[in-house]
Amino acid sequence: MGWLFRNGSTRRGLIEERTEGWERTNPDGLVITSTCLAHCYRGASFSGVLWSVWERTFNKEGTESSPKQRWIQCDLLRYQRDFGWGYKDMEESSGPYFFSCPIKYIRMVPIEQYGGNEEWREQVVLHHQRAAEKRRQRSAAKCQ
Repeated sequence: MGWLFRNGSTRRGLIEERTEGWERTNPDGLVITSTCLAHCYRGASFSGVLWSVWERTFNKEGTESSPKQRWIQCDLLRYQRDFGWGYKDMEESSGPYFFSCPIKYIRMVPIEQYGGNEEWREQVVLHHQRAAEKRRQRSAAKCQ
């Protein structure tokens, strides 16, 4: 899927829109609810990544009718002059080539329970380990 832009949109407004939950009732009475459990923006002034954890539940007559689903969402955000802010959405299953997802989000979506992309998750952990090592090296260099 390509990029979607809303003329005159702001980053804050786009993030609110992309993390707003929803609920719908099917004709058979099945209530489907999607809720954003957590989200964060990692990036700069004109582009970045919106990470979010989503949960979807399925209830019929007050009883869970299907197992809940949970997944990690990756929305690339960017500003384009004359258009405003736009996004390109991806799920973990598509193996996004972005690895700044908080480790906490991976823990919120256990692969054993909800599935997911194991290789991508390993790359996320490696990304955070490398970043921590760089911080340690910079700190050690300042102390010398």
